[in-house]
Amino acid sequence: MNKNGFLEVIRTARLTMSEDELSAALRLLQDERSLRRERAFSNNKNTMSAGDIVSFIDNEGVRVSGEITKVKQKKALVRVGDTSWDVPMGMLSAAR
Repeated sequence: MNKNGFLEVIRTARLTMSEDELSAALRLLQDERSLRRERAFSNNKNTMSAGDIVSFIDNEGVRVSGEITKVKQKKALVRVGDTSWDVPMGMLSAAR
């Protein structure tokens, strides 16, 4: 996903950044990623329940859909065919 050339800007800027600037940029991106994960976790935890159809990316990078059978504190059990996956709440999205 290269929206509006942001990745190209980062690729170019990294070549001219000092070590301190590069470290600060990495911290900024890591903090934003953590905030987004926390938001997704909180949103999913409050809106998803057993019986909901959800999707997630499996270990091979393939999007799969299944049904939530149990919601735990940080994860949900999702049945995909005959297999149950223990999926972190932040990785789930409502199936389309």
